[in-house]
Amino acid sequence: MKKGHFILLIILFLISVTSAFYFFDIIDFPDLKLLPYYAGSSLLRMGFAYFFALCFALSYGYFAATNTNARKIMMPVLDILQSVPILGFFPAAVLFFIGLIPGRTGVEFAAVFLIFTSMAWNMAFGVYESLTAIPKELVEAADSFGLHGWQRLESLTLPACVPKLVYNSIVSWSVGWFFLVASEIISAGSDTYKLPGIGSFLIDTTYSGKIALMLVGLSVLVIIILLLELFIWKPMQSWADKYNYEYAGEKKPGEFIFNMRIIKYVFRSIFELFSKIMVSLYIIFHKHKLVKKSLKFLGYLILISALLYIAYIFIVSVSKMFLNLPDDAYSIPLAIAYSFLRLSVAYVICILWTIPAAVYIARNKKASSYLMPVMEVAASIPAIALFPAMVVIFIRYGSLDIAAIILILLGMQWYLLFNLIAGVKSIPKDVENVAASFGIKRKLYWKKVLLPSMFPSFVTGSITAWGGGWNTLIVAEYIVFKGQEYHLFGIGYLLDKATFQTPDSSMVMLSVLGMAVTIIFLNRLIWQPMYRKALAKYKFD
Repeated sequence: MKKGHFILLIILFLISVTSAFYFFDIIDFPDLKLLPYYAGSSLLRMGFAYFFALCFALSYGYFAATNTNARKIMMPVLDILQSVPILGFFPAAVLFFIGLIPGRTGVEFAAVFLIFTSMAWNMAFGVYESLTAIPKELVEAADSFGLHGWQRLESLTLPACVPKLVYNSIVSWSVGWFFLVASEIISAGSDTYKLPGIGSFLIDTTYSGKIALMLVGLSVLVIIILLLELFIWKPMQSWADKYNYEYAGEKKPGEFIFNMRIIKYVFRSIFELFSKIMVSLYIIFHKHKLVKKSLKFLGYLILISALLYIAYIFIVSVSKMFLNLPDDAYSIPLAIAYSFLRLSVAYVICILWTIPAAVYIARNKKASSYLMPVMEVAASIPAIALFPAMVVIFIRYGSLDIAAIILILLGMQWYLLFNLIAGVKSIPKDVENVAASFGIKRKLYWKKVLLPSMFPSFVTGSITAWGGGWNTLIVAEYIVFKGQEYHLFGIGYLLDKATFQTPDSSMVMLSVLGMAVTIIFLNRLIWQPMYRKALAKYKFD
């Protein structure tokens, strides 16, 4: 059976199950027939968030990769941002969007912003890694041909980003679904803002214990994910494979599931339009000095105003926090230590299975064609959908730690897996040929070829996996099912408590601050040395 037929059968099965509830009123629930509207609303929010995340990733990653001094600050900041749980962005979402833009429009902007925070950082890391790993020969060739400005961007920079950006986009989109629940129900203090969507539908049905309804919503979500895989991500992966580095031989581009002429035409049209806009902007900015100076002045003015406003908010918030510390504030260091132990256990499990799995999937086209859609679906399922299973584990084994580690693992593993798959696929053909000609096989092949080639992707995947793990703590350490609360002591629980149970913005900020200090320490001690090693020793030149 071909992969396309296999996916279509799954979709048809899920549609039939959903339709049974929809048309024959097996379950009496007034919002059930609004599921298509909920799904469309969530998909639209995801689309807007992804567009902004893509623009941010390309801009931030490019500037960090090309500016040696700036990257020393930008990369640790990015590591902190991608590790801050989505609840940590609630105050900013309420202050800047809901507070400034009245009505539902402000709430929609806030939701898109929150989804953006679950997508952008991982993509920016991918762009940064891609640009810092460009082989020296290609850079020298671009210099010798006099490629500068837009020509260099179009011929070298953007193509270098494509493979990693596509795979990281798949992960980011999946993570966006994973945290959609938190984005469509925003709580700040005593105020709660709720938007119609598949995420809010899932949380309502799960918290009320309506498992059948939750499964219907989950089926709709799975259908959307499979359709996106079929018509968007699979063609994009095939297109991205054309941009892998090849010094010897031709690599046959991956085949599309169907002959996607319309999709190719749409993507080509969008790319051409984007190119024309960028060329026009480049000409305006660089040819007209008055426009260039005016825009530069305006940019500085906006930046200074934003920094002053942020400084004001920071000073006011810090003064409030330290003038009257919440009782739970003194338990933050111990809570971080408990959460760190759970993260470490989940990370070790993650490494043990993702490395061999990534090699198998990347080097086996048939396995890849079947497993990639399955993994994308698994990565996209919101953690809240697993709460019933986690409660069963807790009741049977008497330990919520096991359930928490499983949820943390689900939040970490996909970052590492998809990064490693992209790393294996990016191994140049001539490296494979040289290894084969010298008879390098099995253990020696892993030691001399595979593991060194995967190392840069392993570092990027590990950083983003830990960021995903910190984020997942908010759902791993605090579970609500059928009105019953289950929690574990940890920083995730303290954040949940300060957001939902006893709203306290000072406690939220202190918890996020404690996490930020921990993340900076880990960045300095572990990730920065590993990144330097990856660039110095394991870069293809």
